[in-house]
Amino acid sequence: MISQASETPTDPAEDEPPRGRWHVRLVNSLAGRLLGLTVLVVLLAEVLVFAPSLSRFHYEWLRERSNLAYVAALALEREPEADIDEALAARLLEEAGALRITLRTEGEQPRVLVAQRDIAARTIDRALGYAQANAYGGWLWAFDTLTSPEGRTLRVIARPHVFSSDVIEVVLDEAPLRRATRAYALELFAVSMLVSVVAGSLVYAVLIVAFVRPMRRMTRNIERFRKRPSDATRFLPVTWRKDEIGRAERAIRAMQSEIHASLRQRQRLAQLGGAMARVAHDLRNMLTTAQLVTHRIATSTDPEVRAAAPRLERSIGRAAGLAASALRYGRAEETPQVFQAVTLDEAVKEAFAEALAGFSEVDGRIGSGAHARVIADPDHLHRLLVNLIRNAAQAVRTASAHDPDHPRRVTVSAIPKGPKVAISVSETGCGIPQRAAAKLFEPFASGRGDGVGLGLAIARELAQAQGGELELVSTGPEGTVFQLTLPAA
Repeated sequence: MISQASETPTDPAEDEPPRGRWHVRLVNSLAGRLLGLTVLVVLLAEVLVFAPSLSRFHYEWLRERSNLAYVAALALEREPEADIDEALAARLLEEAGALRITLRTEGEQPRVLVAQRDIAARTIDRALGYAQANAYGGWLWAFDTLTSPEGRTLRVIARPHVFSSDVIEVVLDEAPLRRATRAYALELFAVSMLVSVVAGSLVYAVLIVAFVRPMRRMTRNIERFRKRPSDATRFLPVTWRKDEIGRAERAIRAMQSEIHASLRQRQRLAQLGGAMARVAHDLRNMLTTAQLVTHRIATSTDPEVRAAAPRLERSIGRAAGLAASALRYGRAEETPQVFQAVTLDEAVKEAFAEALAGFSEVDGRIGSGAHARVIADPDHLHRLLVNLIRNAAQAVRTASAHDPDHPRRVTVSAIPKGPKVAISVSETGCGIPQRAAAKLFEPFASGRGDGVGLGLAIARELAQAQGGELELVSTGPEGTVFQLTLPAA
């Protein structure tokens, strides 16, 4: 099955190959290098086929002459030496193509059975010992015959057959052998070149279709996608292939999807940053007015109001500072951190007071180990705990809305772990869906319909900035547990 991405008309200049001389483009392209490799393999195959075949022909030609000479020698050996007819001898020499035939039998003297009168005046230029050599071992002799000069005389030493103890020596003129070898070499070269070219062309065509074209398509698609990664129509179409090219296509398609999603997220963050800058401008003015009102509340005669005023003033001060930071930089840039020893008990109580202000039905509890001390920035730790506790309280409220008898509890406890302190924030909600848990700490990945999806992303960023880590420990129908790890004081 093939899933295709829709294609849109593109600028022809985008798909235009690099300019330059044709031979430079050919050498620098995958197709050109593949062509060169194919030609090299074809030439190598030509050499591997040509040399043994020529050597075999050379061997068979000389063996045929040796066998004819042996037959002639056996026929003449039966006649008394005085009765040998010179005309018959000349004819047998002509049939065998020999100038002289010598038969050697084990334990006997060599016998020269036939010889031309002028043989004594001729010089033996080369001796070929085929008595022990095989058909494929004499390729150098075959090439020597191809390039030999005119008028050479050969002496061939061979056995008539495998089981014979006789050795036949034939002296002959090399000219007929040279002509036959050259004719066979030209014919063999033409046929083998034709076969090699056809086979090489088929192999090259298959490689181009099966490998070069998909690679070229992937390369052009990546180049087009690089110029406009926000355009989803430029995704690489994924084919049915199961080999490495198919795996590469699927990996490239997945990478393009991730880059496209990341760019969309960055655009949303940029838009959010612009919106936050506008909101921060108005919010700062509102918080300035709220601070003035807080000063008046602190002078109230009601003791409960006066007790709540400092906490309200600190919360408004933090909000005003964050709004001013967002307004200055166009995004929520964190202020420089000031690390110090912080007692968890006090930080958790203050976080409970702020995070559970609108959740009167939720029971906030401080578990064991809260007396531990950690190294952290107090303001950033406060924001981190408020985010976690508020998320937990919202999960408990959602669960209790479906079941009024459901427990409504958020617990914060701590356990020392060597140089670290593990802070657990657990709640009795109904758990996080598996699909949402996979992207829990990504921006805008909210598990609630009314959520923005930034609380846990900000919380993890704050934890990592303080040398710690925030992770999901467990989730299910009985509730969810987050663990915050910070350096111990």
